[in-house]
Amino acid sequence: MAESELITLDTYDKAGPVKPKTDPVKTAKDALAAASDIMDTLHNVVPAFNFVLEVEAIYYVPLKSVKAFTKENEYEYIREGGVNDYVHIKRKPISKPFTFQVTRYVGTDRFMDPLANGTEFILPLVLYIYKSKAKQGFFSSAPSSPSRTYVFTGATVIGKEYGELDSERSALLTETTTIAYRELIVVPGS
Repeated sequence: MAESELITLDTYDKAGPVKPKTDPVKTAKDALAAASDIMDTLHNVVPAFNFVLEVEAIYYVPLKSVKAFTKENEYEYIREGGVNDYVHIKRKPISKPFTFQVTRYVGTDRFMDPLANGTEFILPLVLYIYKSKAKQGFFSSAPSSPSRTYVFTGATVIGKEYGELDSERSALLTETTTIAYRELIVVPGS
């Protein structure tokens, strides 16, 4: 052992000298990285007002709102008999589709409705969330660095509801589209 090494009680065991199990420099770097991630989470939150839906990699549909979407699995609880009080949890087959709703303003689209009722999408629907202005329209490209991306695979439009028409107040016409999907993949931003 070199004279420059620091000798501590942890340096020796019954068999002789041992190397420390953790590298203090690496541990300090990990601690700084974790602290940086926590600070980034606290001070660099993703706003929930700037988003666009990519449909079939062609349309970038501007949305008024997206209803909260969840992915929840159903489970069956099986209790063992006798004095054993252990409970087994088994996942049930999916009995209803996962859905989410998007609301958008009705415009004077020159092209077909990208979210027509009954449409089964070939490509996944992609919901981009941005910190800056989102692009929209036909063949427009999404900004390069979304804060968060939600990918919906196996999507099908299962319902449409058009907003209320009222001659006594001024409002914009909206349509709410209900979309069923098979899988939700969350992609963190850069």
